[in-house]
Amino acid sequence: MSRKKRRRVARRHAAWPRATLLSVMILLLAALIHVLLPPATPDVYGGLPQPQSLPIRLSSHVLRNEGFSLAYSEWWRTPLWVAYRLSGLPEGASPPRPDHFTRDRRTLWPVDEADYSHSGYDRGHMAPNHLIASLYGREAQRDSFRMSNIVPQSPRLNQLLWQRIEALEADGVAGRFPGTYVMVGPVFDAASRRLDSGVAVPSAFYRIWLRVDGDAVPKALAFLVPQTVCGDEPLTRYLVSVDALEAVTGLDFFATLDDALEAQFESQPSSDFWSLTSYANRPAHYANSFRGGRCTRE
Repeated sequence: MSRKKRRRVARRHAAWPRATLLSVMILLLAALIHVLLPPATPDVYGGLPQPQSLPIRLSSHVLRNEGFSLAYSEWWRTPLWVAYRLSGLPEGASPPRPDHFTRDRRTLWPVDEADYSHSGYDRGHMAPNHLIASLYGREAQRDSFRMSNIVPQSPRLNQLLWQRIEALEADGVAGRFPGTYVMVGPVFDAASRRLDSGVAVPSAFYRIWLRVDGDAVPKALAFLVPQTVCGDEPLTRYLVSVDALEAVTGLDFFATLDDALEAQFESQPSSDFWSLTSYANRPAHYANSFRGGRCTRE
């Protein structure tokens, strides 16, 4: 090859956007991790949720923590799903809240807590701090403060409505239905934007409770909550079927179960079983101290 031609080739290669090259490298490395490292998933019932998008599947890998597991997406730079089990009624106060979030060096492009600064979004836990700490101890609580467990949430969602669902889970579900499986995570769509740091901002969040009693048909309750809530809405407004969640998340939940069994509990929420009505309008713990300004309802 002539010197002149080599210079043209070099210039052409140098023109490739660095972000594109980095994305390709991340996808390739994540795919390698996905193939070589078998997941450990004692917190998941009915098999790992399966992304229907091949790029998302190849760029995600399972991380096992004390008390919970998650699938981390290197593409979105957030978890796809987080799973844990309510092993019983939380007893006593949880350990003091850690004073900072930590990078998770098991990820290929670790997110730092400063990546959320001045973004207008809270650092929203998926595996909740209080419940995980109460059930599984201090080490589990520290794991919940890894940034791989964190997703951008609007303040009204994080501090008000999402907090109400977490309180219901800790106070009304863990004690009455020990052994319940929980699956929680973000929902992305074509309109999802990214923070300056590259972390994707979801349009909504989902949560699934699944109760399994022997040979009986499992009982499931699923929520789909948008980022745009005011925070005092009835929780029953956001009940959906597991089938509906699969449609918006692109995830196949409980993928290893028999199709006929799945159809019996995924097609509609079993709200009567969970006695949700009595909790639906309870205020958030921080409602009186919230300083987020007025909320304009659509």
